[in-house]
Amino acid sequence: MKIEKKTFEQHVRLFDQGAVIFRENDEGSEMFIIIQGLVEIRKTTGPSSSKILTTLQKGDMFGEMAIIEKQPRSATAVAVQPTRVLVLNEKLYESMIGSNPDFARKMNRVLSERIRRADAIIQNILTTNRQNQLYAGLVQYAKESGVQTFKGSRVSVAEFTSWAVAHLGISEKDVQAITAQLLKRGVIAFSARGKDEILIEPREGVVLPEA
Repeated sequence: MKIEKKTFEQHVRLFDQGAVIFRENDEGSEMFIIIQGLVEIRKTTGPSSSKILTTLQKGDMFGEMAIIEKQPRSATAVAVQPTRVLVLNEKLYESMIGSNPDFARKMNRVLSERIRRADAIIQNILTTNRQNQLYAGLVQYAKESGVQTFKGSRVSVAEFTSWAVAHLGISEKDVQAITAQLLKRGVIAFSARGKDEILIEPREGVVLPEA
């Protein structure tokens, strides 16, 4: 996607690590293209909890719906490392759509992907109960961060709880309650090291029956 040097230099903005680029429900009139860095898109799920919807990197776009729909921001965008972005207001956006075929094609792909992702989230909400959601997250976390043993993967209860709050959008209290239910049902167990660790044997495609 080619952008004129003058346009590029005039519309670049830098965000420090941890900076909020925009907040959920803010009024918005700009979209962003990442030049360098990483940005998390977070959705509020409760008074003190949020879910990471996706992590974006160089070349990715976000915030475009504020220009297209002229509606408040639907999520919060946070720079998770020093990040440079190209900022497009409505005038520049329309100019690039009309004069830059590469940009127009990429926007079509981005919007199509947004629709598919929204459909997948809706389907997941309709078909998956909370225990399944947490169990699937535990399987994923065990694969990525667990300590592998011949009996399964050992997972720190505290570290998994923090991960689940950030990535699944479940409050800490609910994570603890659902984990206790899974332990009671024998789906998972404490490791031999004590109650600070869970022992899990990941089972792909498992759908847990309602308790």
